[in-house]
Amino acid sequence: MKLQLAQIPKLLAERRSTAVFGVVIIAMLWSGICFKYIQDIRGDAREAERTNRNFAMVFEENVLRSIGEIDKSLLYLRRIIETRQGTTDLHTIVSSADLLSEIIVQVAIIDANGIMRASNAGPQPAPILDLSDREHFRVHLDSPEDRLFISKPLIGRASRQWSVQLTRRFRNSEGKFGGVVVTSLNPAHLTEFYNRIDFGASASIALIGQDGVVRSSGGGSGGFELGQDLSKTTMFRRAQLAANSTFEDIDPVTGKARLVTFRQVRGHPLLVSVSLDHDEIFHGARAEFKINALVGLILTLILLAAMERILATEAKARQKAEQLQLTLENMSQGIMLVTNDQQIPVINSRCAELLDLPPDFIKNPPRYDRLTEYQGVAGEPLPAATADLEVPKPAEPEPSSSQVAVSERMMPNGSVIESRRSQLPDGSFVQTFTDITERRESEARVARLASEDPLTGLPNRRVFRATLDDLCRRYRNQWTGTERAAFAILFMDVDRFKVINDTLGHRVGDMLLQEVAKRLETALPSSDILARLGGDEFAVVVPAITSLAKLEAMARQIVEAIVRPYEIDGYQIRSSVSIGIAVGPRDGDDVDDLLMAADLALYAVKADGRGAYKFYNRSMNSDLNERRELEINLRDAIDRNELELHYQPVIDLRRNVITGFEALARWCHPSKGMVPPAVFIPVAEDSGLIIPIGEWALREACRQASQWPNDLRIAVNLSPVQILAPNLPEIVQRALSESGLAAHRLEIEITERIIMEDTERTLSNLRKLKDLGVRIAMDDFGTGYSSLSYLRRFPFDKIKVDRTFVSDLTEGTENVVIVQAVISIARSLGLTTTAEGVEIGFQRDYLTALGYDEAQGYLFSPAVPIAKVPELIAEWTTSEASIAA
Repeated sequence: MKLQLAQIPKLLAERRSTAVFGVVIIAMLWSGICFKYIQDIRGDAREAERTNRNFAMVFEENVLRSIGEIDKSLLYLRRIIETRQGTTDLHTIVSSADLLSEIIVQVAIIDANGIMRASNAGPQPAPILDLSDREHFRVHLDSPEDRLFISKPLIGRASRQWSVQLTRRFRNSEGKFGGVVVTSLNPAHLTEFYNRIDFGASASIALIGQDGVVRSSGGGSGGFELGQDLSKTTMFRRAQLAANSTFEDIDPVTGKARLVTFRQVRGHPLLVSVSLDHDEIFHGARAEFKINALVGLILTLILLAAMERILATEAKARQKAEQLQLTLENMSQGIMLVTNDQQIPVINSRCAELLDLPPDFIKNPPRYDRLTEYQGVAGEPLPAATADLEVPKPAEPEPSSSQVAVSERMMPNGSVIESRRSQLPDGSFVQTFTDITERRESEARVARLASEDPLTGLPNRRVFRATLDDLCRRYRNQWTGTERAAFAILFMDVDRFKVINDTLGHRVGDMLLQEVAKRLETALPSSDILARLGGDEFAVVVPAITSLAKLEAMARQIVEAIVRPYEIDGYQIRSSVSIGIAVGPRDGDDVDDLLMAADLALYAVKADGRGAYKFYNRSMNSDLNERRELEINLRDAIDRNELELHYQPVIDLRRNVITGFEALARWCHPSKGMVPPAVFIPVAEDSGLIIPIGEWALREACRQASQWPNDLRIAVNLSPVQILAPNLPEIVQRALSESGLAAHRLEIEITERIIMEDTERTLSNLRKLKDLGVRIAMDDFGTGYSSLSYLRRFPFDKIKVDRTFVSDLTEGTENVVIVQAVISIARSLGLTTTAEGVEIGFQRDYLTALGYDEAQGYLFSPAVPIAKVPELIAEWTTSEASIAA
């Protein structure tokens, strides 16, 4: 069962009278107890301080009386010595003086040389003792002043007891220093009387000299040690600052606080000290506080028990009201109860939210007619309480006390509210309000998603096909068979999108598609319907065209818009678009025929190199079938390991030796024979198969080269797709590790086109490859758009001059100038130069004369299978040996 008292803080915050009254009584009770305790503590402290001072005064008087009696004895003894000198020996004087008492434990006479000549303590006559080192002798020897000296506590050499020596000097018959008369005071005598007085087990008294040494100590708690030096203590320093003072101090032994009183002994360098333990001082107050607290605790428990019963009764009464209110406030619906006299006893806050009512209407509900009046001003009014309810009548009416009316209305803020009113038997009614805006929006969203592409917001395939189907039906009966164009569709594919998506990630791919969609929308007239069919496929329906020339101009404008570079997520991406165009109803009179025609035109564009457009013609059917068959055969070739590498040697023109090989992919089809790389490589790039083919070629080339002599390198071509892949450095590292090939023996060849694709991304990967130790070569130099700035920025090791420049050397064309310029550029940049396509001796000799480093071509050897590589290496090694001989 939950205790109501646990809710006291909350109840106090709510100002509940029972809780406030009970807490105030308890607070007053404990305030009185605490006030009484504080007053008792203060009274005990004042009483203890007064008691300490009184004891200190009494102790001071006792010390003065004792010292006065001893001093009288000393003066008496000195007078006898000074009057009887020469007539009576000192021992007789001491024996006859009868000065011993409970205070004086010894009387002695010391001569001018510090020798004790007489003493009434110990064996008689007293033995002669040398006391010239004692302080109580030295102080009179060094000072002519006649004063009473009180020594520190010490053990007497004659009495063998603890004593305090009180001394005075006397003169000889010549009036000079004759010696010292001594009385030994029992230190315990000064405190013995107080030890018999019970003024607290923790009380202590002490007699302390101005030098800080304790002369006497006593009391219930033991006090200080006899002879203890207090001169270094904080307590003694405070006592010196104010001789008659009372203060608190911490006992260094027990660590407890004590009330200490110091008083200066009049006329003497002495202080009396009285101290009491704080615990002893406040013992009575604390004991009384414990009793009062126990009584207060009992009374508090009684009050709390009474409060618990009262609060529990009140809580039960509130619980029912709160449960009802909680139920109403946690409903997703607004609800109100309207009585037959237009009052609103029940209304929840959800009503205010849904109907945009002021907060005061919830705290203090108005009459229902006032509420309807407000609704009439603020927006659409609520139905009147007396309005007839439109309820369908049953076929056979049955007696019923309840009726339900349902309606919907749009609020000024755009939300849709459903209202339900249920009539009660007494004429009142319950009205509920439900926000069905999300339901209506969801229905609209479902309808929109059924016709909209979620990524680009363009119409989807369903809308595209429905629009095209409508056009086909419209023109099917109107077309006369002439070549007059009526409408057209354009199929578009984003070129190399699969490569971008695979290498840079789907996020970048999606962002690229969104940018392409924006450019297409900008490039097209508003009357044309642009749709995304899925993936990288877009389509346009041109509802009416006047001429093919205008349609071609629009296609050209689309190509130019898409080919511009994209800046996406830190990448510079270059792409293009391939467009297949079908004109209806010339190329087909139904949807499927037109879609097939546009698709065939699109594949024809891709087969010719992408980034262009084509109109459909019937000859495209066979071309498409051939290309699809080639792609299928290429996939099968990869699975069956039909691809192989051939190796063409690279010759050092000065030394006439092989410096390495270039690995070239070859495909031997089981039935068609050798398929040229120029045929299957574009298909591999379009279909994305270039990535697995490229990785296979890299691993296989490294594996084979690792078995050759260590001075031979292997060159591998990388496609644009591979060089842009983020994991290219890891792929190369893995190929080197698996084969055991040294990194400097691997040479990666890239074309100028790769540099233009994505300079920053390409540069990043090339630098990572250079960090591995791999060499980088620019292949087919001079055929693209590269400049000296690219040669400086990229970490190239070699330039390979394209075969088209080498083949024209015999013609004496401007290519000769280009070949000469390349060697100059390479030398200035410290790059190796290699000429491709060397087929005759004149070309070799001319290139050697110009200073080219390497060459390759049919003059030296075509690309050969791996089985012939050892034979080729041996042949050129033998040739080198012959030349050397």
